[in-house]
Amino acid sequence: MKARRDVSVSRGLRAALVFVVVGAFGACGVGPKDEALLEAEPSSEVSALAWDSYADAVASGTTAAVLHPSRALGAPDGQVATVLGLLNSALVLDLGQGEEGTGDLRVHYQSLNVARAAQVDFVKADGRTPISSSPLRMVEPGPGTHVAVVRYSGNEPYRYVRLRGVPSALYLVDAVETSLRPFCGDGVLGGDEACDDDNPLSGDGCDSVCQVEPGYTCAGAPSVCVDLDECALGTDTCAPGEVCVNTQGGFECEDAACMPPRIVCGEACVDPNTDNSHCGACGNVCGAGKTCSSGVCLGAGHLQFTATWSREGDADLFVITPTSKRIFYNNKGPNEDTDFGQFDVDDRTGDGPENIFWASDRSPPRGTYNICLRVGAFNPSPSPAAPVNYNVRVRRPGQPDLDFAGVVTQSRSVQLCLPTEPAYVGSISYP
Repeated sequence: MKARRDVSVSRGLRAALVFVVVGAFGACGVGPKDEALLEAEPSSEVSALAWDSYADAVASGTTAAVLHPSRALGAPDGQVATVLGLLNSALVLDLGQGEEGTGDLRVHYQSLNVARAAQVDFVKADGRTPISSSPLRMVEPGPGTHVAVVRYSGNEPYRYVRLRGVPSALYLVDAVETSLRPFCGDGVLGGDEACDDDNPLSGDGCDSVCQVEPGYTCAGAPSVCVDLDECALGTDTCAPGEVCVNTQGGFECEDAACMPPRIVCGEACVDPNTDNSHCGACGNVCGAGKTCSSGVCLGAGHLQFTATWSREGDADLFVITPTSKRIFYNNKGPNEDTDFGQFDVDDRTGDGPENIFWASDRSPPRGTYNICLRVGAFNPSPSPAAPVNYNVRVRRPGQPDLDFAGVVTQSRSVQLCLPTEPAYVGSISYP
């Protein structure tokens, strides 16, 4: 998925939880004010949203060690819930359906006599599954209502917040307040996003931090990004005697002779091995979800394995998923038996490629993937005198490509694709 960036939100939207300590019990104190946790209010304001940023209800999980828990509902009003300092005490508050938070929390608390530290859990809409936890540091002693900021590091909305008690300390909670932040990759423009094309990938015009990539122009929400043809626009910097060749996100200056392996398609000099508009031959366009590799249109998406080898023959790519599903020429998928991965190119006589991928609308399982390459019918057969060199390239969103290269000097088969087998190529972790 794309990285999600924190952005400034309005005072009425930024989230925080509020605890207040009344008793001067023997809980652990907190040192000097932590400026990283209690940052200043942002100078810019955003318009108020229709949804309510405060808790709507007391949720199950709230223990009897919390007195008057309903007083922590709604906006700060001076009425407080008391969290007693007993083991496993907790105040659980429901932000409301459709009013889930995605940003930091703000805690409004009162009557703190000494600095305290507590913990806040962010919980999914099912009311049981925690997403993340962060410290709540209350360092403002004295009368009145104070505010502490609790950082949210999760990457999905939370509906419930659980304020855990601290032994031997009382907390007075006036209100809890959540906030929203734009998610890069949700298809909605917000904050300092220059684009948002509703996917987590760079290399398509809108990068992983929602900025327009060089050589593209993007418009709309979700953003549609189009390659700028510098050659047609006349903005290239090719010298006289050179041919401008447009590429995705840029251009190349080629000698007018257009030397192999490049070919002339129309007025452009292109590489048919990698050009998505002229893959393998002029005019052979790789459609959506495809990319050109070795002159063949291959499926691409969240995760991709592509194998090539050095001379003509039959080699076979195998990928074993984290759930022990085998994907190869005889189990192509996509279905449950392949964890919805797909084998889409089988080369039996050439030098590849063979390709296994998860499309952009499929989520590969998390964990370790084993890669193997069966080497069978070659003429002459693989030997020290007639080796077969191979390369398996792995592509994952937002990460550099991984290349596994090796040399085969004898035929080899695939059994379970374990690291102890001769056909084993390597392993990767996803994501």
